[in-house]
Amino acid sequence: MPSPDPAPATSTPAPPASEDLPLIAALREDFLEAGFTNDGLVELLGADVLSALHREQIVPGQLCVSELLPRDSPAPQQTSPSQKRAVLTALWLVATAVSAEQLNAALPRTGVEGLQRLRLVQVAPSGVVVPRSELQPYQVETTSGMRDMWLSSDLSSHQVDGALPHDHVLGVGQASLTLAGVIHRRPVEAALDIGTGCGIQLLHLLDHADHVVGTDLSARALEFARFNLLLNASALDLDPGHLEERVELVHGSLLEPVAGRRFDLVVSNPPFVITPRSDTETDAERYMYRDGGRQGDALVQELISGLPEVLNPGGTAQLLGNWESMEHDDAWETRPRAWVEQTGLSGWVVQRDAQSPAEYTETWLRDAAEERSGTEYRRRYAEYAADFAARGVQRIGFGFIWLHAAGTDHPWRRFEELLGEVQQPLGPVIGETARRAHEEPHAVLGHALIVPETVTEERYQRFGAEHPEIIMARQGSGLRRVRPISSAAAGFMGATDGEYTAHQLIIAVCSLTDADEEALAAEILDLYTEGFLDSTGGAPNESGPGA
Repeated sequence: MPSPDPAPATSTPAPPASEDLPLIAALREDFLEAGFTNDGLVELLGADVLSALHREQIVPGQLCVSELLPRDSPAPQQTSPSQKRAVLTALWLVATAVSAEQLNAALPRTGVEGLQRLRLVQVAPSGVVVPRSELQPYQVETTSGMRDMWLSSDLSSHQVDGALPHDHVLGVGQASLTLAGVIHRRPVEAALDIGTGCGIQLLHLLDHADHVVGTDLSARALEFARFNLLLNASALDLDPGHLEERVELVHGSLLEPVAGRRFDLVVSNPPFVITPRSDTETDAERYMYRDGGRQGDALVQELISGLPEVLNPGGTAQLLGNWESMEHDDAWETRPRAWVEQTGLSGWVVQRDAQSPAEYTETWLRDAAEERSGTEYRRRYAEYAADFAARGVQRIGFGFIWLHAAGTDHPWRRFEELLGEVQQPLGPVIGETARRAHEEPHAVLGHALIVPETVTEERYQRFGAEHPEIIMARQGSGLRRVRPISSAAAGFMGATDGEYTAHQLIIAVCSLTDADEEALAAEILDLYTEGFLDSTGGAPNESGPGA
């Protein structure tokens, strides 16, 4: 048996090769036969071990697969699917050495020779096979059900000595999963993915977009994206020999490669990480997958400002981003609000997290494994601290942005902070919230409204108090907002049984209290937009509710 600890890679290898289409198709068939899929990994490792892998903790996985790997020199017909799966998991997911014989048995169509031709592995003189790139199962929910796919990217930090290379191509990360979950997936003719990386968003977009363009400043990233599209061609209903009929991969920065073109949907997980700049730095000194080369949060501002030029009328854009809060800012949304307002578009910004400069520095130094060298870590930490202090940065926010070319003189805009747990996918919630926000108020109030089953009420009061001092409405799904409501709104929501229109109930509630009809109507409309109330679409009961 080979040594249990293959030597980590010390330099960035070339991306996978995409020329041999039959060989790529054979690899996919081998993966399916072995059950090297999301569900197959759950069956092999169990939910707890898989959860540890998602946290980049590989030891539980190593302990698990070491007991399942086939011994000696197994023949393909004598190797069970679970053993094949264990070999592939050992190689690509938990940095455990496998032999050429084990890999030949696990991938009978492809074999080690085929993997070498695809530039996916290398073989040491001892016979140990080590990965040249990461390759992991990925599951995509499509209109026809769940589809098993795979994604190749550069090796993760646990398989690389020292800090990550600056031209690193990131695989499946939390940010990319967040973006994939928040996209409102409506059928469109043309979609654009800015900063496509290894192509994660493309796998989702191709399910509901006729034509997709992916751009990236990294030529290596585009090569990974091409390989991933070909590896998943059958699941994506793509013709591998005519990929360009539906997908374009274009090299360049942000919107530059698509100047003069317009799209119905633009998505982006851009290189938004705020990194200290120096006068002498070169492109090679930046982490291309996360660092846009601008000072502070200027890259996100630049991207937002350019979106009106690439959106078709009625088109939408959804992206992730960081934004800074300065000493003189009135609120966290001061900067993103200014960016959105300057576009003239409708916009919705949700802040999902906020960190101090120190917390932010530690997060991103750890992200690239820069903490492995104590001297380098101290130097970089000092650079971050000086950069934030020089610009008076107090907090750094993270969240997602929705923009809409509504073509109206009165764009809808919303800025909210939701730091609690949410229920992904949020795409349907995002789309429905935006639709409700553009409904005519009189039409909403002319329908009967009801409270969804997932919305509950909470009341708080001091001991001995006669009435509750705080009434809260809580959502049990979607964005899971929790917000205070007035006693009049609580009375309205308690009476919504779908029989009377919202307008009728507002009149009834205000006749029994000192509430103002206009103020209550505005609150009810906001609660409806946020999903605390649903419309039945029912016709009004002309008699109105009794007193």
